[in-house]
Amino acid sequence: MKSRTVVTSMEDERRILVRRAVLFGVPLLYVVLGLLHTENPEVGDETALFIWLHIAQLVLIGGLAYMFWLLIDGIDVRAASVARALILPFVIVYTALDAVLGIAWGIVAQKANELPVADQAAASRLIDALLEPEPLGYVLYFGAGLLWLAVALSVVTALRGRAPWPALALMAIGATVFALGHARPMGPIGMAFFLAGVAWLELRPPREVAGDTASLQGA
Repeated sequence: MKSRTVVTSMEDERRILVRRAVLFGVPLLYVVLGLLHTENPEVGDETALFIWLHIAQLVLIGGLAYMFWLLIDGIDVRAASVARALILPFVIVYTALDAVLGIAWGIVAQKANELPVADQAAASRLIDALLEPEPLGYVLYFGAGLLWLAVALSVVTALRGRAPWPALALMAIGATVFALGHARPMGPIGMAFFLAGVAWLELRPPREVAGDTASLQGA
């Protein structure tokens, strides 16, 4: 009996460790990514950091999805169901945005830098043309931001009554700011607020957790 209790305790500790590694690690890495993020490169600019940051973001997008899933784990309300339904569309659209306006853009600029000097002017005009209004670009950019915000606010709504309101307020404010873009300044600021809210939620004293649970059951 004692051995089974020890094993269960170890499993719980491992679960909490993995949970907090995701809940704290993914937002923190996004803060770092946003701080390192450069402007979209043009001909003559260094491209390696820009490309690798967006390759890393492919992994972090999956991390955000897992973060959302963990935050509403075990919660069975309508807002949680909405959040779960939106996670996959969010991952698809945000990944497409990262691939097209991140990795592909960097590769185009990188290849332009390798052209003969006489051809770089034409390549520069092509890259400048990518900045012109384009329906698909707008769909990806605003779609990714709105889906992120929809999932995040659905998660916050699902946590009402289960978490301190200041923590939820920080998460909602951070999610709204981050929806404007992952690059600095908005990206790091928004994700830092979101991380602060998650940390408040996750590290609050056990008596507060018990109080939130009792309040929810009595509602």
